[in-house]
Amino acid sequence: MSTASKRPQLELAELYQLKWLLGTLLALLSAWTVPYTDIAAWGWLGLITVAAGVVLWRPDWTARVPRLVHRLAFPVILTLTVWDCRLQMDRVLPALIRLTLMLLLYRMVTWRQRRDDLQVIVLGLFLVVVAGVLSVSVVFAAQILVFAGCALLFLLAITLTNAAGAAGPPPTGVRVSWLALAHRVCAVTNWRVALQAGGLFGGLVALSAAVFLLLPRFDLANGLFLDRVMSGKSKTGFNDEVRLDSVTDIQNDTAIAFTVDVTDRAQVPATLYWRMLVLDSYDKETFRTSKALRTSLQTVRVSPVRMYPGKADVKPDAPVWTFYFEPGTSRYLPMPGDFSEINFAEPQELQLSSRMRVVALPRPPAKMLAYRLDRIDLTPRLPGLVEDEAPGGNGPAYLDLSGIEAADQAELKQWADGLSAPPHNPAEFARSACIWLTHRHAYARQFELADETDGRKRDPIFRWLEGTSPGHCEFFAGAFVLLARAEGYATRMVVGFKGGTWNPFSENLVVRNTNAHAWAEIYDAGDQVWLRVDPLLGADALDGGAGKISGEAVLRLISERNLGARFDSLRIFWYRRIVSFDQGAQAELALAARELFDAYGRQLKDGVRHLLAGLADWLRHPWDLRRWSYWLGGAVLLLGGARGLAAIRLAWLRQRKGDQVRREAGHWRAKLAGTPPSPEKAEIGGQLERLRYGPAATWPAPGPVFGRARQLWRRARR
Repeated sequence: MSTASKRPQLELAELYQLKWLLGTLLALLSAWTVPYTDIAAWGWLGLITVAAGVVLWRPDWTARVPRLVHRLAFPVILTLTVWDCRLQMDRVLPALIRLTLMLLLYRMVTWRQRRDDLQVIVLGLFLVVVAGVLSVSVVFAAQILVFAGCALLFLLAITLTNAAGAAGPPPTGVRVSWLALAHRVCAVTNWRVALQAGGLFGGLVALSAAVFLLLPRFDLANGLFLDRVMSGKSKTGFNDEVRLDSVTDIQNDTAIAFTVDVTDRAQVPATLYWRMLVLDSYDKETFRTSKALRTSLQTVRVSPVRMYPGKADVKPDAPVWTFYFEPGTSRYLPMPGDFSEINFAEPQELQLSSRMRVVALPRPPAKMLAYRLDRIDLTPRLPGLVEDEAPGGNGPAYLDLSGIEAADQAELKQWADGLSAPPHNPAEFARSACIWLTHRHAYARQFELADETDGRKRDPIFRWLEGTSPGHCEFFAGAFVLLARAEGYATRMVVGFKGGTWNPFSENLVVRNTNAHAWAEIYDAGDQVWLRVDPLLGADALDGGAGKISGEAVLRLISERNLGARFDSLRIFWYRRIVSFDQGAQAELALAARELFDAYGRQLKDGVRHLLAGLADWLRHPWDLRRWSYWLGGAVLLLGGARGLAAIRLAWLRQRKGDQVRREAGHWRAKLAGTPPSPEKAEIGGQLERLRYGPAATWPAPGPVFGRARQLWRRARR
């Protein structure tokens, strides 16, 4: 027999203390994920935080909670929840979150049995999952890892406690020394096993992170958008300004910028333009939004029921599209054209400009933003104001060339005069200028400008126009804007996205950062509209290829059926069914459920009516001897079958009675193990021990013994 000393183990009281500590910390940690959901619950969070500190300082106070509090707790919680739902009948989730917080608070301030500990884990897991659906915060990512580790340790403590003693005693009247408990835990821990478990947990986290990045929720680089802050390369459509003096390369960023659900595929145009921001001012080799247009952004607050009217004369059967805008892409929302209404699932603070037809957020969204555009006008024409054409002063800089040197302006005028003949027509000039640009220059994402020839630093657009080197969309659009202004046409640069792909698995449009694009808009004073001009298309610059193909033919050309498209379909499924499960989806689900119940109700009523009609018809028939014999024979068989089943059940109970009594006796012995010693406890304990281990012939009556044990246990809990 080995005389080697065994590793020291925690005592039963210490296991209870460890379990109490981990359960309280887990409840507190899960409760503090609620701020990521933007749900007002600060009062309950404050109470939970204070309660956590109190029950960790004096855990024995949980045994002093009056019995009346336990009886009234759940009726009060239910009443508060009903009142909360009544105040916000259109929003179920906030009331559900606050209900979970109330249940956690109650479980924190009362002594928890095993099932109560498991309830804490389930309630905390619900809060963590909800916060995970509604948030992509980096802090939350760390918080969920801590929650997972704490939950695993908590489950281990529960298992060890129940293995050492089936039921937990109430807290002692002595304050717990958590520092001493920490020293004891360190002393009994097998650190080799602990390190192995930690390594396994770390490997699982790494594997989960890899799967998390592949499966839909958010792209890490897209969610953090750090590369857009640190990188010096341009991503057209993401910036408030375009600096042509330092940008000659555009990154090929294939991350998803947004996805779109379309209602009518037949109305999808040949080329999609997703308009985001207008840049009208050109100064010091930089296009930016002038002060006049920036001040036209009006701040409004949009709610789920109050929509913004953008254009009232759009056709009633115009498309209705739903956008899922990825976090960190831009604060400007992509718009495929003018629209009648914009709607959000949750209230939003927006900046709107009817002059620019731009919709912006105060800052780039930190999580996926869903919105819907109703009755969209996809034509390449936007309504404009005649006074917008006036140059100088405090108005928009649609004709301003003051940022260009006089010599360069004269050269620009010579180029522009050779592009169209009088009478001046903005559409004709735009087509001629774009054909001229595409004949002289090819498109390229990366290129080098020609070197300076006369020793002076010239505007990059003029250096590009004088040569034949390729260029990207910003140079084409910028050159067209300056040429049109030299000829007297009000013109502005527009940045956003162009095109996209069709995902046939989830049936939605996918637009990536690589689709970022810049184009121009020229003003037609006769029709008082802004015409979209894409200089890269040459002769098709004004219509973007519209009228050639559309609808299903376009979608077949831009469809992607690769593995990446399947992963993207999971992303859009996540957004549709989980993240964007808003009041409309809830209403649709409730309506479908009601229709289903109504259908089953009608079937049930018809079945009962048919059964009653058949019974009445059967009763109206004459009762002859043959019919009476059938009826009596059936009754005898039914009665005999019932008595036979009862006899079988009684025999089974007699056979199993001994085991049931012994199990019940063991249950009450474990419960009374933590109660204070007393003569009554000793007497009842002896009777329970006889019921648990003694022969059945020596048993006292089990019912009274169990009743006295229950009374003693309840008195000890007060």
